[in-house]
Amino acid sequence: MELSSSNQAVLVGLAPEIGRALTRASSARGARVTAPGDRGGSAPDLFVIGVAEPQPAADFADIDPTTWWADVERRLSALFDRAQAAGRDLAAGGGGRIVLVVDARGLAGAAGATADATVGSAAIALTKSLARELGPAGVAVNAVAVSAPPQEGFTEPTPDEIAETIAFLADPRLPSLTGQILPCTGGTVRTRG
Repeated sequence: MELSSSNQAVLVGLAPEIGRALTRASSARGARVTAPGDRGGSAPDLFVIGVAEPQPAADFADIDPTTWWADVERRLSALFDRAQAAGRDLAAGGGGRIVLVVDARGLAGAAGATADATVGSAAIALTKSLARELGPAGVAVNAVAVSAPPQEGFTEPTPDEIAETIAFLADPRLPSLTGQILPCTGGTVRTRG
């Protein structure tokens, strides 16, 4: 499975272990991984943007609202900036793919993680909206929802498994695969079609 048709991917905001696994997977497929803004060679046609940035658990009743909103705004602002830049670059270049790596708690919520679930939900809604908006420009947008932290009794996905899930959503041979959220959670989150 290829990661992109021009074999150039930009990874930004990923957890280090996921970034390393995805870089290994990309290299094994002959893809070149670059940093944002690095234009040495062909234009990228894949952006993988990390959104999951779990915070310590906190009871909602005890959270300072100013701190909560500042955390949510900071993370969503970073997502906005990264997604907007990727969408502009890909649309100008004739198309490509964006894969967001989001917190799976955005799918089902979680006690003690309201900010994480809120950011995850917003990233999921943005994925679906951008798939519709950027689709006419040839840009597919999908997301991998990863679990954090692991739950007892479930197998936590490895960074390599997450990288393979990203690679599936990044495959240019699947142009109609867009607007999808694929849980990579070891079964902690289940969705219905």
